[in-house]
Amino acid sequence: MFLIGCLSVAPHSLAFEDFGRYRLTEVVVEGAEVIRSWPSEEERFLQSNAADPEIASRIKSEPASNFPQVTAHFQQVLTARINNELGSLIAPVFTGKQPVRAVVRLKVFDIPSVARRVFVDNDAKIQADIDILDKATGRLILRYNGRLETKKLIGGLATGIALAFEGSDLGYSMITDYLSAYRNWLLRN
Repeated sequence: MFLIGCLSVAPHSLAFEDFGRYRLTEVVVEGAEVIRSWPSEEERFLQSNAADPEIASRIKSEPASNFPQVTAHFQQVLTARINNELGSLIAPVFTGKQPVRAVVRLKVFDIPSVARRVFVDNDAKIQADIDILDKATGRLILRYNGRLETKKLIGGLATGIALAFEGSDLGYSMITDYLSAYRNWLLRN
């Protein structure tokens, strides 16, 4: 079960009525270079690109951050996914006219590979900070210092069986859960 991040993040000081002044018009995502592993997206990268054979042979045993082309792919995927998710989750909260930008700074993102799950690490992890900035002035309106969220995965010898039942992309579900926790934090005051 995914732990809800808003439970231990300090509450914000913005009044709920103030949300009605702002409208989310842009989402910027930073930090794809911190991604150590995201097996499903690594596989998509290898399938959709004429990847260098050396990358294809090394990516299974090295951190994805060692490969700039993979990091660029992660950046595109993260930007699209977070833009879509954050927009749909908080657009109903920010209903006003003053344009704001959300800056999502990824600090930790790691979905362990099969080998790591078997031998070393079976925790999926995500952590991000989210700033809401006035688009015209860059003034900070709201800051979310996100906490590290982990999801314990079945590891060891049972990894192969667990993978057969996991189905969906764990990275995507971790992003959705994290951004949902952010929305809950916004609405909690």
